[in-house]
Amino acid sequence: MTLPLPAKFHSLSEGVRVVTLDEQHCQIETALTGGSAELDLSLVEADIWIEYEYLTADFYHECHDVLVILFTFQDQAGRSISVHYGLLPRVRTRLCLPLTALNGEKLFLDRYPGVLQSVLRGDSFVDRSRVAGLSVGTIPSVSARYFEMSGLRLTRTEPEFHYAPVSYIDELGQLSWKEWQGKTLSSRDMVSALNAELEKARQVEAASRWPTGTYGGWKGLQFAATGFFRTEFDGTRWWFADPEGYALFSAGIDCIGPSSGMWIAGMEHLLPELPDREGLFRDAWREDGYDPFIANMIQAFGEQWRECWRELTEWRLKDWGINTIGNWSAPDFIGSSKLPYVYPMHSFPSTGMSIYRDFPDVFSSEYEEEASAFARQLAVLKEDKRMVGYFMRNEPQWAFVDGLNLTAEMLRSPASSASKTRLIAWLEEKYGSVDCWNAAWESSYDAFRDLLDYNNTLPEGNEEQKKDFTLFNRMMIRRYVEIPAKACKEADPHHLNLGMRYAWISNEDLLEGCEAFDVFSINCYQLQPDQELIEQISRKLKRPVMIGEYHFGAADSGLPAYGIRAVATQRERGLAYRYYVEQAAAIPGLIGVHYFQLNDQTVLGRFDGENYQIGVIDVCQQPYQAFVEQMMIAHRNMYAIRTGQVQSTVQAPEEIPKTGF
Repeated sequence: MTLPLPAKFHSLSEGVRVVTLDEQHCQIETALTGGSAELDLSLVEADIWIEYEYLTADFYHECHDVLVILFTFQDQAGRSISVHYGLLPRVRTRLCLPLTALNGEKLFLDRYPGVLQSVLRGDSFVDRSRVAGLSVGTIPSVSARYFEMSGLRLTRTEPEFHYAPVSYIDELGQLSWKEWQGKTLSSRDMVSALNAELEKARQVEAASRWPTGTYGGWKGLQFAATGFFRTEFDGTRWWFADPEGYALFSAGIDCIGPSSGMWIAGMEHLLPELPDREGLFRDAWREDGYDPFIANMIQAFGEQWRECWRELTEWRLKDWGINTIGNWSAPDFIGSSKLPYVYPMHSFPSTGMSIYRDFPDVFSSEYEEEASAFARQLAVLKEDKRMVGYFMRNEPQWAFVDGLNLTAEMLRSPASSASKTRLIAWLEEKYGSVDCWNAAWESSYDAFRDLLDYNNTLPEGNEEQKKDFTLFNRMMIRRYVEIPAKACKEADPHHLNLGMRYAWISNEDLLEGCEAFDVFSINCYQLQPDQELIEQISRKLKRPVMIGEYHFGAADSGLPAYGIRAVATQRERGLAYRYYVEQAAAIPGLIGVHYFQLNDQTVLGRFDGENYQIGVIDVCQQPYQAFVEQMMIAHRNMYAIRTGQVQSTVQAPEEIPKTGF
């Protein structure tokens, strides 16, 4: 059963123009600053949002790059959630938004046919029974946006997806309808270039940026050798010290591997003819799709492609001045390389009942048992001197909600939990009697255990309740960190705990328990590292900080999306890299920055739909030379900058609006 929604929208932003073509079809134009148009909800019944399960609509645009569409819901309490969708240009795309997403429990939604990434932003939830507003909009761009929307409707089941075939990518995995400088014109050109570079790698030793020890440390400064990587504060700044004691500022790249998979389920209408799953190109096929990066290496080197790729990549990294293999890199490459590496732990401890998203029931015995099992993966690595340390996880999804109140979310849930029971016991310990508790909270509970019934939760508490919630939030976050950190240190006493790579720090509560790390890690997608935040964290924790991810994309190459931070050209992208690394080297509390990632993503997107031009290497396995040139300069300068011998560059890049989701 479906309920068509009339295409009656009015502008919410300056520069937004809506043209209604008929009851189910409209055109929307937004200014380069973005903007949105709101649906007239007076035309629909208030309870339809709980009677139906999906909101669907068809879109088409001919913008020069990926169009990011936002569906934004607001409820009567003022809470809002926006769902960001990435839409490829020049093809019709059907969006399907499960209304259960408004409960906020999932950060990334399931990927539907034809769609790129689908991600939530905003408050912890929106009340479907009290929807007060729905708008459709876009994010800022380098130019105005124009798109068509039709068939907006509510349904009780998922819609069908039928798309006409379109020639969208070529046999090498490149965007077929766009030309750019550096585009590979034929497979013959690609094969010739790769073989020539491999021959050079075999004849010419990679250029050394500085004298290094066995484990990549800089011989210009040496501390006591302990046999494993550790951290050292020299009185002014923090360093990694390698097993021989040599100082290391870690300049790494994430995802060093031959692959950058392309998700093809639901995208078949955009594919060229692909090789058979068996035979020479069998390694290019994956369980979740097809990998044009590997297919192109097979074209160049045949059955020996793996060995050739490893040899060429080791030479490239050393020639570029990369001194650390970053997260999610290929295990066989780590095994053959001489570079130090970091290890991304998997299967972070979870519990059968979660507090919110991926935040577990941290006061349960199950969490402690899971933490012990989680730590055991380190046992086989604990004697490896090339391993710098391990990241316990990456970007906890619960921490994406700014100002998230974990205690309030826990009490809003009808599920019982050990953490809820611990909260009740803690309140009883603190207040002693229900009367004292009620006086403090200005409430009228009959017993502390009334909090077990989610219907008894106060919608808006007074200041004392808010303070108690904040204290208990911190207690939960501390256990979230300390329990697995302790188990990891017991399993592997030699290596550094490099933290959890938070996406950002929305408030100081996230630092609770982080003294258990040896290094605090954060992903920092800015034009330069946030020195004030980094130094604040380092002073508070008395620990160094490292950045696990950052990147820049350029608009002048072969992908229609350019990531979370973007510039106009590859030359500007190189300058952006240099500016970031040199600024980082000058920050005393920061000891490493790892770029995300080695390879571009694919035109049709990886598993979750990201399709960013962010790599050092394109789909034809060719380095972006203008980018690499500036990368090499940054690495040549970084130790002189860190020790105060020279100043970091002040040439900041000129940013353009992102196409990241």
